Amino acid sequence: MKKTKSSKKIALIIGLGMLAVVVWWRMSSAGPSTEKVPTFIVQRGPLEINVLQGGEIRALENYGVKSEIEIPTKILNLIPEGYMITENDIKDGKVLIELDSTDLKTKIETHEIEFQTTVSSYIEADENREIQRSENQTLVRDTKQVAMFALMDFEKYLGREVTAAILKAAGLPPDVEAFERYADVLETQANSMPRSEVAVTKRASSAKDGTVKKTLAAMPASEIIDFSPYLEQKAQSDGEAQQTLRQLEDDLLLHRSELALAKQKVESTKRLAEKKFVTAALLENDQVSFDKVELSVKTSETALALFKKYEFSKLCATYLNAYREALNKLLRTIRANRSRMAQAETKFSTAKRRYEMELDRRENLEQQLKACVIKAPQLGLVAYGDLNASAAYNYTNTIEEGATVRLRQTMLTIPDMSQMGVRVNVHESQIKKVRIGQPVKVRVDAEPGKELDGRVAELAVLPDSSSSRYTPNLKVYPCTIHINGYHPWMKPGMNAKVEIIVNQLADVIYVPVQSIEVEQDHHFCYISNNGALERREISTGLFNDEFIEVRDGLQGGEAVALALPKKAEADMGGQGKAEPEGGAPKAKPAKPKEKAVALAKP
Repeated sequence: MKKTKSSKKIALIIGLGMLAVVVWWRMSSAGPSTEKVPTFIVQRGPLEINVLQGGEIRALENYGVKSEIEIPTKILNLIPEGYMITENDIKDGKVLIELDSTDLKTKIETHEIEFQTTVSSYIEADENREIQRSENQTLVRDTKQVAMFALMDFEKYLGREVTAAILKAAGLPPDVEAFERYADVLETQANSMPRSEVAVTKRASSAKDGTVKKTLAAMPASEIIDFSPYLEQKAQSDGEAQQTLRQLEDDLLLHRSELALAKQKVESTKRLAEKKFVTAALLENDQVSFDKVELSVKTSETALALFKKYEFSKLCATYLNAYREALNKLLRTIRANRSRMAQAETKFSTAKRRYEMELDRRENLEQQLKACVIKAPQLGLVAYGDLNASAAYNYTNTIEEGATVRLRQTMLTIPDMSQMGVRVNVHESQIKKVRIGQPVKVRVDAEPGKELDGRVAELAVLPDSSSSRYTPNLKVYPCTIHINGYHPWMKPGMNAKVEIIVNQLADVIYVPVQSIEVEQDHHFCYISNNGALERREISTGLFNDEFIEVRDGLQGGEAVALALPKKAEADMGGQGKAEPEGGAPKAKPAKPKEKAVALAKP
C-alpha cells in the first residue's frame, strides 16, 4: 500500500513537471495563440433580449399626511416610525401627530371680533338696500300720481278726444291707458336695479327703456303748437274750454239781442218825442240804456276774441307743459332712484363679499384647528417624511418631536402595501428598447432566489433633470415597474434588480458582448484558426448585457476570443514580432456595458 501511494505521488509530480514544461514552451513560442486568451464557442439557439437595471421598491399609492396649518407649527407628539396602523386604530381614532395650536387659537379669537363687525355691516347694508327700494317705489308712485293729475286737468279743460289729438301731435301718451303703460315701464325699471357692474346696468336699462327713450325723443319741449283749430272741434265730451266758449258766445248773442231791442225802443221813443207824446227825459233814458247795451256787446265781443286768441292757447300750453314736465320728472325720479339703488346695491355687494370672505376665513381657521390633531386615516405602515422625495430633502426637513413644519409639508407617508412596484432609471442607450406593457422579472435583494413578475407601467418622455445635476453627461429616464400580486414581506425602500424583457429571439447565433471590437462603426471578432487568431468583420443585431446576436460572419461551433489581443499581433499571423518602438499603444478591452453603449450606436 505504501509503495502504491508513493508511486502515485511520483507519477503526479512527473505529470505536473511535464505540464509546466509544455506551458513554458507554449508561452515562449512566437505569435498569438488561442492559449493566451480565453475563447467562447459560438452558440446557436434562443436568445432573450433584456435590459437590466437596479432600483428601489416603492408603493404605487402613498397617502401623504401633510400640514394644513398656514403658519409654521411645532410637532408636540409623534407616533414612532414603522408603526403598523390597524382597523382598530382607525375606529378608535389613533392620534398620529399632534401639532402646537397656541398661536392658531389666538388668531381665531382675534378674527372672531372682526367677523362680528363684518356681520353687522352686512346686515346694515341689506336693510339699507330694502329701505332704498321702498323709498324709490314711493317716489315713483307720487310722481306718477302728479303726472296723472296733470293729464286729467288737461282732459278736463279740453275734453278727452281733443286732448288725445293734441297729445298725439305732441308725441306724448294721449290717454290714461297709454300713460299707465308708459308708467309701468318706468316702474319696472325702478324695481329691477343692477346687481353687479355699471356696464351690466346700462345694458339692462337700455333693453328695457327703449319705449321710454322713443317717447321722450318725440317730445320737443320748445315746439309751439297752434291750439286754435282744436277750439272749434266738436266732440262728445267737451271740456271747460268749450263751455267757456259757449258761455261767451251766448253772452254776446244775448247782448246783441238786447241791443236790437234797445235800438227799437230808442227809435220808437224818438218818434213819440217828436210828436210830443213823451218827455225828453224818457228819450234820454232810453238812449242811455241803448248805449249801455251797445257797450256790453262790444265787451262780449272783446272777451270772446281774447279767449279765442290768447286765453285758450295759454291755458292749453300751460296744461300741456305741466303734463310734459310731470313725465320728465317721472323719468328723472327713475334715474335718481336707479343711481341711489346702484349705490345701495354696491354697498350691499361689498359687505356681502366681505362677509363671505370672513366666513370662509373663519371656517378655514376652524379646519386648521381640527387639523392640529391628525388621526389614523387608513391601514398601512407609518413612514416619516415624503417617500417620493430625495434623501437630501428628507434630511433637510427632519420629522421629529419639536421640529417645525410648514404648510403643505409632508410629515408622514402611509404606503399602500397591497400594490408595490420598482422605480428604476433607464440609460439613454437602452431607452429606445423599453416600451410600456413589456414583461419584467424582478429580484429583491431581501429575498434571494425569488423571482417576481411585473410589467412596465410608466416611462418618462424626458430624462430626469435631478440625475444630471452633478453628472451633466448622464441621461436617464425614470421608469416605474408594477409588480404582480401581493407580497406581505415586501417593504418600501428595499433594493431590487429588474430584467425588462424587450424581445425573444427563437433561433439565432450569438456571442458574448466582450468578444466584439468596434472600430469606426464596424464590428469585428477574433476567431481561433489553427492556433492563431483571425480578425473577421461581422454583422450584429440585438443584444443584452451578456450576449449579442450575430447575423452574418460567424457560424455555430467556431471559437471567438473573449479578450481582444493586439491588432498588430493578429495581423502578423503568429510570427511573434513585437510592436515597433513608437507604435500605437494597445487598446484596453472594453467593459461589457461600455461595449453595449458602443454597439447601440447606429
